[in-house]
Amino acid sequence: MRQDHRRTSGFQRFAFLDDRLPLMRSSHTARFESNVLPVVAPQTGTFNYANPRAIHWGAGSLAQLAPELSRLQVTRVAIITTRSLVAEGTLLSRVRESMDSVQAVATEVVGQHAPLSEIEAAVARTTEVGVDGIVSFGGGSAIDTGKMVAVKLADRHGLAYRGLPHIAIPTTLSTAELAGSAGFTDAAGDKAGMRDVRLLLDSVIYDAELTLATPMSLWLSTGIRALDHAVEGFLADGSHPFSDVMSLEAVRRLFDSLPRATAAPDDVGVRTENQLAAWFSFTLPAASANGLCHVMGKQIGARHGIPHGVTSCLLMPHVMRYVGRTKADSMAKLAEATGSGKDAAGDVAKLIESLGLPQHIAEYDIGEPELRRAAEDLGDRYPSKELLEIYLAAL
Repeated sequence: MRQDHRRTSGFQRFAFLDDRLPLMRSSHTARFESNVLPVVAPQTGTFNYANPRAIHWGAGSLAQLAPELSRLQVTRVAIITTRSLVAEGTLLSRVRESMDSVQAVATEVVGQHAPLSEIEAAVARTTEVGVDGIVSFGGGSAIDTGKMVAVKLADRHGLAYRGLPHIAIPTTLSTAELAGSAGFTDAAGDKAGMRDVRLLLDSVIYDAELTLATPMSLWLSTGIRALDHAVEGFLADGSHPFSDVMSLEAVRRLFDSLPRATAAPDDVGVRTENQLAAWFSFTLPAASANGLCHVMGKQIGARHGIPHGVTSCLLMPHVMRYVGRTKADSMAKLAEATGSGKDAAGDVAKLIESLGLPQHIAEYDIGEPELRRAAEDLGDRYPSKELLEIYLAAL
């Protein structure tokens, strides 16, 4: 299940699967009648939960890895991780040691934006050695690769109803572990993706002790990515009362805890707070992941080697101002959560600046011609002229 994102709208590219894959989708109906006084009918809706079954958090929660593998009846796993964690070595050894009697028979590494060639190579090698479960350890690229390997191996095993058991141990705040979708980069360097209910993980372990080797710039930029999830979910069309509560709480927690992580980079307690806030940010994943800032970011990220978290840093305040033109009430509520009570986009820009994160696309040697192409490739739900204006505002 692969889609090319070069010409397909970011808002449409997964639409053909929406009916059979209700990933945390919220809907509502309301009836209004015109009279002397308005008659407001009660709203109704549906909210479909789609989370990993088990989420463990807190320092030392890696101890839950062996019990989870036992619950899932896994005996031979492939670890999907990153080159930096392989080079660091110590943390990866802790993961292996925490498996008890379960064998880690393969360790597969993946680069930024999950190149398709590396995913295919991992599938080939894990097929050869024979595994019955996946443990992904790293950021979004490692976790997304783990999802796709789990589903492709399940297909080879004839398991049409699920992927192989998959446990994620995230080391960034990207929240890829909570999504029933996965992104990769094709041979042309363009971002593509797949969505399948079988991509949902079985378990997640948020152990902040295993994040201490993550560079602070990466940690913080993925924290802004989590903030982007919360904001885009909150601003999504439709009624989603449960997710709205969680999103606003995520915004508050991220504004509070990300600066404290900068001041105390080795404080495991603060990093745990960051992880909880990121978790709360992603309770409406389909709407968040297909929000305008995410889609615009993906369009330039893979092509120009910009990490996902950084694209949120570059674009998020500008997209908020654009979307906020027609959502004044929602923007006012966001502003209460961001602190000023009046300018949510401005608060986000100040937070990004205070964390020392990138704010200008030009820092990545991208100019107006590249941005014009990106806007034209996405210009169907929104006019390409308006998308270009957003890109240029971030330039």
